[in-house]
Amino acid sequence: MLMPLLFIAGCDRQTSAVGAAASAKPFPSVSFTSLDGTAISADSYRGRLVVLNIWATWCAPCRREMPDLERLSKTLDPQRFAVIGLSADEDEHVVREYLNDKGLTFARFIDKDLKIIRDRLGISVYPATVLIAPDGMLIGQVIGPREWHSPAMIRLLEDAYQGKAVKLDEIPVARGYSIPKSIVES
Repeated sequence: MLMPLLFIAGCDRQTSAVGAAASAKPFPSVSFTSLDGTAISADSYRGRLVVLNIWATWCAPCRREMPDLERLSKTLDPQRFAVIGLSADEDEHVVREYLNDKGLTFARFIDKDLKIIRDRLGISVYPATVLIAPDGMLIGQVIGPREWHSPAMIRLLEDAYQGKAVKLDEIPVARGYSIPKSIVES
């Protein structure tokens, strides 16, 4: 019975899931690998609120939220915000082809061996999105596809950028999906 629930919530490469990331905890010191192999330090995004989306081309809910993340990236001030996609795929050519085909232009990286996604962040359910404060501290994490380009979301991100407390459980789940409590609490 658990596998159908995982499919509804997101794509699962493994059978475990993580809940919200702890507040007031620094984001790990990692370098993201671009699709051309260039390493970029996560610290280079300091000063901006980061929406780090963990996804994969084979994950239907991930693909569903990508256009919304693209619209969000075009709406937000790039001096204060960064929308980043970190793919869990093994083949950068598949990722590049998918992104180009869909016209997705926000910052795109790949974690072929899951050293960041699984080993450093403990994420195994996709999509998952981590919010990182401008000072590099984790705000939290949400699992499952969301409505990223809504007025409520933009207000929430603006509040988070300004250092106000935000309730990540208020981020709307994408229409047609539900996130079972058992996944969020495991």
